[in-house]
Amino acid sequence: MGAWGYGLFQSDNEFDVVVSDIDEEACKLSKDPKLTLFKPKKEKRVVKKLNDGLFRELLQLFVRKEWNHGVIYLAVLSMQLGAKIPAKDLAYVHQTLTRSPMYEEAKAQVQKGLEGYKGEAWDFESNGLVETANASSSAEEESGPGGFMLLNVMEKWNLMQEGMPGKRHDDYYSRVMLLILTWILQVVQMVGRSKWSR
Repeated sequence: MGAWGYGLFQSDNEFDVVVSDIDEEACKLSKDPKLTLFKPKKEKRVVKKLNDGLFRELLQLFVRKEWNHGVIYLAVLSMQLGAKIPAKDLAYVHQTLTRSPMYEEAKAQVQKGLEGYKGEAWDFESNGLVETANASSSAEEESGPGGFMLLNVMEKWNLMQEGMPGKRHDDYYSRVMLLILTWILQVVQMVGRSKWSR
């Protein structure tokens, strides 16, 4: 679990919580259990479903649930595929973006997309984990224990994307709590060692 950048689709949280919740709702509404909006194998089929009303249904659901990150990421996923999004919906996404906590890099990517989107597949220019690792392997990076390359960036908890309200994310949140407890233990151990080494 972690994040390898501050842009769109550069954290496990986005995939484990936001994208999976959007996909789950898209599967229910479309009655297609294999539907995914993130890099689907059959893009044309997914775009057709979005254009035939699925985008609007999902948007209305997320607005009713007051799930701002769902509204934003639904638009982002749909823009990546080149779905037709009415101007009024793009304007609503823009309003939602201005009042939603997100990393500045991700927010700037969405803003640029909203301003330039013309109904054709949009590239948000976010490096995935593999691209980030490949780019980092040639750069001089800080090595961790055992000489391993460290890729994670520090996440700010108040800027992490939230899952759909009313859904349980016990598995994800228990991993977050385990991570926090691990960090606390490491800090306590480091402080304890420094006191004894004096």
